[in-house]
Amino acid sequence: MSQTETYANLVSTIEALHGATFIDIEKTRIRLLVNSRARAAYRESDVWDQFLVAGEDRVVNDVDSSRLYVPFVGTSSAHATQANIKAGDIDTALRAHEVTPYAINSPREYEMFMGRDGVELPGYKVVYGHENDATLWQGSSPNWTIRVAETVDGIIGGTVELSGIVTDSTAIDASLNTTHTLTNVRYGTDGSTDFSFSAAVSPSSVTVSAAKVKVPTVYLSYKKRLDVTYGDQTGDTTTIPMEWRDYISLGVFADTLASDGFIEKSFAMESRANKALQRELERLDRNRANQFVNHRVRTHGSSQARQSAQL
Repeated sequence: MSQTETYANLVSTIEALHGATFIDIEKTRIRLLVNSRARAAYRESDVWDQFLVAGEDRVVNDVDSSRLYVPFVGTSSAHATQANIKAGDIDTALRAHEVTPYAINSPREYEMFMGRDGVELPGYKVVYGHENDATLWQGSSPNWTIRVAETVDGIIGGTVELSGIVTDSTAIDASLNTTHTLTNVRYGTDGSTDFSFSAAVSPSSVTVSAAKVKVPTVYLSYKKRLDVTYGDQTGDTTTIPMEWRDYISLGVFADTLASDGFIEKSFAMESRANKALQRELERLDRNRANQFVNHRVRTHGSSQARQSAQL
């Protein structure tokens, strides 16, 4: 799967169904109908290949310890040049793991639900997993700031874990290389992030060349948002998922028939469009049947049924 069709070929298919070549004003209308159908297809499944993100480390907002969540929209989402930009803003969360599911079989999985501001994680115990290299240390007792070169997605406060800071005192090292509650977070125009915290220490020297800053992390599998417009205009995405090709072309043709007053023909074409989408959804289910994104429940009864069917 994960193949694409060009928008130009899609429009040519709709023209072939219509039996006419669209003029410019009609192409504007077709573009709107195509995007309406694309949004409808997008909503029909949470595991379309081109929108599925599996096992991605996402920062957990722990400002309120009684309500831990992964923000739907990342702080750095608009900064496409940043190295740690995630695959996309979250539309629907599927699974949440304590550690990366790529490295460990059956890692701990958290309960979750879609909340007001993000993916809520009841029962989550803070795990510091997203690591960033420190580039700068500044401040004076008790107010300190440590900088990392990346925009750390989603952080507006909460806690961080520091390690690798070296001072002139092992006692001060121990008080700095631990967990701290943030007093401020500032994002620089160069893509850096400054984390400020309070620590009543007075080191004579501080070295952060080997220092690391870790933030609360969960490994999330999710469906990313449909945030593009398909078309042939400036800024449009000129390819669509191949799985949607037949549904969109037949569906848009049905829409044009209805607007021209051919209601019965429109109903017939709408039925064909829905069948085309249903075929792709069934194919998607078959391909996902044995993959980790889906929840699977195996019972003695179901195993017996399979064994009997094979006899």
